[in-house]
Amino acid sequence: MTLEQPDDYGRRVMRNESQALEAAAPGGAAVRIPRLWPVVVILATPVLIGLGVFLKRYRGTDRTAMALGVLVGGALCLIVGLAWFQRRFGGTAMSRQSLRWVGFRWGAVGGACAGGVGVVLLAVRWAIDQLGGPVGEQFTPAFFRALAALWWTTLPGLPAYLAVGVVLGGAIGLAVAEAVGACAARIPGAPSREN
Repeated sequence: MTLEQPDDYGRRVMRNESQALEAAAPGGAAVRIPRLWPVVVILATPVLIGLGVFLKRYRGTDRTAMALGVLVGGALCLIVGLAWFQRRFGGTAMSRQSLRWVGFRWGAVGGACAGGVGVVLLAVRWAIDQLGGPVGEQFTPAFFRALAALWWTTLPGLPAYLAVGVVLGGAIGLAVAEAVGACAARIPGAPSREN
């Protein structure tokens, strides 16, 4: 930032705070969202270790690999979601009800995406296996063939996968929003009644 550019961060914070107080008036407390980067880094460490173990160890047709692929996919979606939330809302004011709604909505979206990310990870694992096979197939064709085969085999159960992902993702997003709200500082002057 240069000296010529006005710093409107303070005005944005005040505008967000006044909007949060107005939104909180009918139904709950307003809070200032804490900085979450340390939490994102702490959670990303075991996720990246799990991703490395998955890509080095498990085979694409193993049931354990399928479960681990979905778990790592879900954890990656959670990390990306928390990083987005931190970048978008970190340090701003928000009503508790808005915080819950953001957590539920984006948790449901992340849960729906987790199954797809798991399938992509399985295709990557299968393509890596093909590199070391007797034929020595190239990565890109093997990846796309595995991805097509995996999508074709999961297509009959896709509505169930999406429904379970949305429900679990929404519940996890709501739980994360509650945890963030519990750690957030309450804004003075906001109503004390909590929904």
